[in-house]
Amino acid sequence: MKLTHRLSILISFIVLLSSANAQLLYRISGNGLKQDSYLFGTIHTMPKEDFEMPKKVMDALKSSEAIAMEIDMNMSMSEQIEMAKMTLIPNGETLKNYMSDSAYIKLKSYCMDTLAWKESKFDKYAHIKPFFFSSVVLQEKIGKQKSFEMEFQKLAKKYDKPLMGLETVMYQMETIDRISIKDQIQFMDDFSNMSEFDVMFDLYLKEDINALYTLISSETDMLPEFNHWFLEVRNANWIPVIEKQISKEATFIAVGAGHLGGTNGVLELLKKQGYTVTGINN
Repeated sequence: MKLTHRLSILISFIVLLSSANAQLLYRISGNGLKQDSYLFGTIHTMPKEDFEMPKKVMDALKSSEAIAMEIDMNMSMSEQIEMAKMTLIPNGETLKNYMSDSAYIKLKSYCMDTLAWKESKFDKYAHIKPFFFSSVVLQEKIGKQKSFEMEFQKLAKKYDKPLMGLETVMYQMETIDRISIKDQIQFMDDFSNMSEFDVMFDLYLKEDINALYTLISSETDMLPEFNHWFLEVRNANWIPVIEKQISKEATFIAVGAGHLGGTNGVLELLKKQGYTVTGINN
C-alpha cells in the first residue's frame, strides 16, 4: 500500500483515537518505592524552531537524582568506531545491490537535485544500511534540528547527574540487524513526501501516545518482526532495568514516545508490575 493511501486511512482512524492518552510525562510511584521517578516520551529529532523544553519536564529532571535514556550517548572512541562499522552494508555492497535500477536512479536524482548532494556524497552514503540512510535524509530535509536526547545529555552534565542507558548501543545496533537489508528497503518509500513525519510530529505535539503507537504500528505492519524486536522485546527488556534503577534512586527516564503506548508499551508493563503510573499535565 502506497504511503499516501496508508496515511489517508491512518489519519481518519487516528482522529477517533485522539486524546485517548494525551500525556508525555508520567510519575512512577507505589510498589514499595521510597521516592517517585519520572518517565518521559521523546521524539528523536525535530525542527530547531519547534523545540521547547516544557517546564514540567525540567522540574521532573531537576528533582531526580539520575537520568536514564535508551542508550548512554557518552560512548568511547572504540564504541563509536564499531558503531560506524555496523551502519555499513556488508561485503562492500551498496543500496544499488538491493534496489531496482529505476528506484535507485530515482533515489539518487532526489538526493542530488532536491537535497543538493554531490555525487561523491551520495556514493558515500549509498554504502550505509537503509535504516540509517533514511535517517540521514530525514535529518537533511528537516534542516536545523534539536533532540531531547542531546539536551538531556547536556543537562546531566550541567546538573552533575549520572547518565545511564537502558540498553547498550551494541544491542540497539544488533536489533537493527535483525531486519534484513531487503526488508529495510521497504521503509524507503517516498522521500519527497514529508506527510508521515508531519502527522507523527503533530501527534507528538498533541502528546497523544496511543495515536503515535497506532501510527508506528500501522506504518510497519508489513514487517511484523520490526514491531516485535524494536518495540515489544525492547520494552520488555527495559522493565527490569528500570525497576532496579528506580528502587535505588529517583530517576528521570526518557525513551521514544512510541514505546509508551499499547498493551505491550512501557506504561502498561510498569502497571502490570504493580507501579502507579500517573500522567502529569502541568
